Amino acid sequence: MTLSPRGRHILFVGLGIVGYVYLGRVLLVNGIQDAGGLGGIDAIAYWTAAGHVLRGEPLYAIGSFEFGAFQYPPPFAQVLAPAALLPMPAFVWAWRAVELVGLRLATGGWARSGIAILVFPPVMAELDAGNVHLVMAGITALAMRGVAGLEGPAMLLKAASWPLAPLAWVRDRSRLLAGGAVLLLVMSVSIVIAPVAWNDYLGFLRSAATPLGYNVLAVVPTPLRLLLAGAFALAAVRWVRLAPIAVTLAYPVVWFDALSTLTAVVARVDASRIRGHVT
Repeated sequence: MTLSPRGRHILFVGLGIVGYVYLGRVLLVNGIQDAGGLGGIDAIAYWTAAGHVLRGEPLYAIGSFEFGAFQYPPPFAQVLAPAALLPMPAFVWAWRAVELVGLRLATGGWARSGIAILVFPPVMAELDAGNVHLVMAGITALAMRGVAGLEGPAMLLKAASWPLAPLAWVRDRSRLLAGGAVLLLVMSVSIVIAPVAWNDYLGFLRSAATPLGYNVLAVVPTPLRLLLAGAFALAAVRWVRLAPIAVTLAYPVVWFDALSTLTAVVARVDASRIRGHVT
């Protein structure tokens, strides 16, 4: 039996709704760590770090990969500092909402996002943990569409946004440079107002140990993985759907939920851009 266009649309939207219902059930059942559940562990680390900034406490006192450990540059926590005034569960849910927006940008539609939740397990894992990988997916999709202003500031979330630079240079050079200027300004102000935090961050990076058992690409040596990321980054100038692969390969640790960045592979992109021609 062949479905009519309307029938296919109804099925498509229905599957998306099922995905959101499934997401809600999983998140509510799994709960939030330190609030009677197990989820939100990465978002809690951001909220905790934001609170440390407000109280003038060290950002990197918790050891690497322990619960609540903050592993990002100081400006990330400094920008989020006002959000520490929210109750922790409220912040976790708000951050998950931000991640959903990233997923929407990556897939190009709410129904498509719901289906991604349903069929691609890393998306569910990412929304449960509340990391930044879906935000990165959204930023990657924007770069694929020729909107690269966030590529620079994204370095404050994950340095893995660097593979977007060749594509952004070709497609949206002016906004790439503007975003880079914003990044430099934010980092400069951060270093001036919190030099100790930056010194602590560098020390944290030197002492951090990588949990190989949780790195889904642990079998690939990091130098080789970064070399592959660079190769895919250059190839993405012509074949834009390689950009999410390049970004994923460039993550310091490729967690299972980090694979959610690959949702940007299905981003809605102008056909001429897919072929590598700028219009």
